[in-house]
Amino acid sequence: MRAALYLASLFALASSNSDYEDHEAPPRAITQNGTVQGFRLPDFKEDVFLGIPFAAPPVGDLRLRRPQPYLNTWEGVKNATVRSPSCPGYAGFDVGLALGEDCLTLDVVRPSGTTAGHRLPVLVWIYGGGFDAGGSADSRYNTSYLVNASVAIDKPIIVISINYRVGGWGFLASEEVVAAGELNIGLFDQRLALKWIQENVWAFGGDPKKVTISGESAGGFSVGYHLTAFDGKHDGLFRAAILESGNALGPGINSIAQLNTTYQPTFDNVTETVGCSEAADPLDCLRTVPYETLFDAFSPFVMTPVLDGEFLTQLPSTSFSLGKVAPVAILAGSNTDEGTASFFGPRNSLNTSRDISAMVSGMGIGLSNSTVSKIMELYPDDPTQGCPFNTGSERFADQGYMYKRGAAIVGDEVIHAGRRFTTKYYASLPNHVRNPVYSYRFDQPPWNGIEEYVATVAPVFATHYSEEKICFVFNIDPSASTANSNWIGPHSEYYDLSNLMSRSWISFVHDLNPNHHGVWGTPIWPEYSNSPSNFVFRVGKSEIEVDNWRSAQLEFWSTIWGQLKT
Repeated sequence: MRAALYLASLFALASSNSDYEDHEAPPRAITQNGTVQGFRLPDFKEDVFLGIPFAAPPVGDLRLRRPQPYLNTWEGVKNATVRSPSCPGYAGFDVGLALGEDCLTLDVVRPSGTTAGHRLPVLVWIYGGGFDAGGSADSRYNTSYLVNASVAIDKPIIVISINYRVGGWGFLASEEVVAAGELNIGLFDQRLALKWIQENVWAFGGDPKKVTISGESAGGFSVGYHLTAFDGKHDGLFRAAILESGNALGPGINSIAQLNTTYQPTFDNVTETVGCSEAADPLDCLRTVPYETLFDAFSPFVMTPVLDGEFLTQLPSTSFSLGKVAPVAILAGSNTDEGTASFFGPRNSLNTSRDISAMVSGMGIGLSNSTVSKIMELYPDDPTQGCPFNTGSERFADQGYMYKRGAAIVGDEVIHAGRRFTTKYYASLPNHVRNPVYSYRFDQPPWNGIEEYVATVAPVFATHYSEEKICFVFNIDPSASTANSNWIGPHSEYYDLSNLMSRSWISFVHDLNPNHHGVWGTPIWPEYSNSPSNFVFRVGKSEIEVDNWRSAQLEFWSTIWGQLKT
């Protein structure tokens, strides 16, 4: 359904193919693999290219292997007007997407009339979904409106959305996978897409030296991992990074030595379920299993990146401590009430201090008694200090008597602490390697108090994903999104906030400065190394704050990164 809505919103703006083909030739670009032909959106004055392969199809013997470059060339013109399937995914975010294994493609949207000589800045979108779901076809990520906004403020950009494998298809891990050298497939998908963009984006009118990678949630974690990948050697694949509610210092990452107690049982379960457990090479056997059978076998399990010794050579916190991090420009932020997201925890499970202590002691590799005591002290049983913040003495006790206490701990540990550490690190670099750094806090609840697939039962407030919901960053017009599950709402002031956010992001991609957005009456967003401050986004009352929000709590997490496996 979402894919249909996305395409409907595109084609509603355009004349039919027959209409424009009679008057103007469809757009083309000559890539290293051959010529691709997309379609034009006349009302938006945009060119759209869909389903362009950046890797060999990961099917047959290439299933469950790191991506291989797309080496084929084609004669004539390749149709780029139809999306490929989205990579097999789960968790609800796959609803409405056409799924399939032959999914390693990307989509390009550019202003019409753009040629190779224009060298426009490029924004690359990496979707989230817990490393378990997502796709460029998700209608919430309709990049056409973002490109349209860039032209409106005379800062035209090209936006590219990439697909990558998720779930067991992209992050299967076990002794067998280690031996085969096939860990972190999904991250390598992303890396290969970035290499393809470097080699081909000029053909679409983009500047390979002005690429910004961006993502939210697992997409934000992915961006963080690209900052630390290969010991910070980013090979000029990007000059800037946008991290929304995710960073390299988020969820714990298991090492190869820890797989026996983490993912090995999952691998064994899958191979047993599909009849490969007795095979001489169980991993190779999985490549022969019918797609539907393997899809179902993977479905109960969530798998995420591991320390593979290559893409991630060490914990991200170690990379930061050694200075092995890509020296690029940064725009990073988080949402005030991240911890209210249902999948982060701790609904209907925390009623006593003992419950809180047990939750905390189980974090990472298992925290010491003294560490647990310190966290309990920093997060007292005081609902006025709990998440959702600024909600006073209300406990939301139907979710657990100490729910707010637990939500504050989880949101700070998984998202907020890493955001602050990342921005402080980049702002502290020496002048000769430091690039611009900007930080934000999104503080606006959904208009109706519901965030689909994230938090649908109170409390919600400015929860995870709320800055990313359909219009705020992607600037999708309400008229095109009223049927979408994450509609921004009927109020014009919400769309005003979307205009500000989308244009700030565009300004950063274009100029490495988010202040050139053209929205009158907006506070100046300080560069973090000059003033460690956040831009606080709210409907009707955005402002600048000194970044000392929850300073004691967030600082403490940065002292125990190793124990948290991050």
